[in-house]
Amino acid sequence: MRILIVNYRYFISGGPEKYMFNIKKMLEKKGHEVIPFSIHSNKNVETEYSKYFVEPIGGRDVTYFDEVKKTPKSIWQMLTRSIYSVEVEKAIKKQIQDVKPDLVYVIHFVNKLSPSVIRGAKKMGVPVVLRLSDYFLLCPRFDFIHDKKPCEECLVKGYMSCVKKRCVKGSRFASVVRVFSMKVHKLMNIYKDVDAFITPSEFLKNKLVTNGFDERKIICIPTFTESKSKLELPQIGNYGLYFGRITEEKGVDTVVKAYQKMPDRIVKIMGDDTTEEAIRLKAYIASKKIKNVEFIGFKCGVELEEIIKKARFTLIPSIWYDNLPNTALESFQYSKPVIASNIGSLPELVLDAVNGYLFTPGDEKELREKIKLLDDDRLVERMGDASRSRLSERFAPSMHYNALMQVFGKVRGE
Repeated sequence: MRILIVNYRYFISGGPEKYMFNIKKMLEKKGHEVIPFSIHSNKNVETEYSKYFVEPIGGRDVTYFDEVKKTPKSIWQMLTRSIYSVEVEKAIKKQIQDVKPDLVYVIHFVNKLSPSVIRGAKKMGVPVVLRLSDYFLLCPRFDFIHDKKPCEECLVKGYMSCVKKRCVKGSRFASVVRVFSMKVHKLMNIYKDVDAFITPSEFLKNKLVTNGFDERKIICIPTFTESKSKLELPQIGNYGLYFGRITEEKGVDTVVKAYQKMPDRIVKIMGDDTTEEAIRLKAYIASKKIKNVEFIGFKCGVELEEIIKKARFTLIPSIWYDNLPNTALESFQYSKPVIASNIGSLPELVLDAVNGYLFTPGDEKELREKIKLLDDDRLVERMGDASRSRLSERFAPSMHYNALMQVFGKVRGE
């Protein structure tokens, strides 16, 4: 099968890109041809298909919204890429015409490519499967977060709530553009062109069904990871570990405040420590003279693996409806118990008192109680074994591949 895979970045920046490269590798191993469509960037992995890629907003060295210089050209690009880009539609239709894929698998496009990738593919008569990694179909901000807690006001009162609260980037303009684009997409019935939606979690699937999406088109296929360490060699370390994005919705401040009151225990925080939230937390740590919380920056490859292996357990303290984070699966593959917030999809990953513990989001006292329970080496070992079993039972690559092939076959009429 020839598959055109669409994502707004062709380099690893977060969970969607990790998934994209993992599934690309898996599909190619199985004999399929995977062809990318994306945006030009100086960080991109090299590919012969880059000639079909479209230019980014603000230049090829720009990755994030805040880095874009606000010129008339960039503002126009922001508007068209948020609402509908004829330029992108033309580019993907040209690639489809040339490479003749059997289907288009869309990973992420919002605000960078626009849903013109969906309509462009359908105009060319190619089936479209859309994988969802956040809540962009329901929430203008993508994460259902306002004032550091879950908010579904837009679903109840309408999207003008987002404009009033300036939910998108703290900007009324950005909020207006996002809400307007969602309304336009609804009028265009653009998502009727999607033949199947794939959600990583049952939580996200249920949110879509509750809010009017066709349940028959929505299939929950959890993401996957491949085990790298040997089963007989799990390590019981002496520190807790948070790794991932250091942003407000990830709840890292709950970890910092919990460990502030446990000076005899160590926690390492791994991830890009130049974000606004990381800078704020590091300033807090310095002002309070906290010595047992260590920011170690972004790590990858062997260095990342070694830090996870040597941890005692990992922490996922999210305050948002976290949607099956890769960090949980990476923890499982190294036989680590996981202490996670009882929110979103996390209870689908962490079975309380089996392969870790769940705690109330933002409750630093309850988090401390769960951390102290894992002072027992035998409990850590038993829960670590349960994590490894959970990985093979629910998140194995073969399970993901087989389920995905069923969906691909169905949308192609096989």
